[in-house]
Amino acid sequence: MKIRYFITLVTCLFCISTFAQKKDADNETEFRTKQQAYMAKKAELTPEESDKFFPLYFEFQDKKKEINKEAWVIAKKGKNTETTETEYEEIIDKFFDNQETIAKLEKEYIKKYREILSAKKVYMIYWAERKFNRNMLKILQEMKDQE
Repeated sequence: MKIRYFITLVTCLFCISTFAQKKDADNETEFRTKQQAYMAKKAELTPEESDKFFPLYFEFQDKKKEINKEAWVIAKKGKNTETTETEYEEIIDKFFDNQETIAKLEKEYIKKYREILSAKKVYMIYWAERKFNRNMLKILQEMKDQE
């Protein structure tokens, strides 16, 4: 009888986990679709340019996300009240090493972007990205304020 309850519990947890992952994937896909449409419009990309540019752009975003995830795991160690001064030094060094890695990666991808887009359009993409992100943060803050 206990095994049956255990199996039921594990199955329920698996279903919840799968549903949550699917919902996260759907949210990310929706976000990226809106971001792509907004940025393509603001940077005046042709459909051909969009088709070549955005797979590279999202590849970079995925790599950057992984590096940032590592940085936050490292940074969270500093919240422990028993963290030593030496550990804080390591946290700071690793955190800024990750930022440096992102900067190098971004430079690498800018070179790739310039093989597809003019310098003006790369510039316009970056401004569109910043504006899109600011707008999304504003919307999230408004939603939070309404709660």
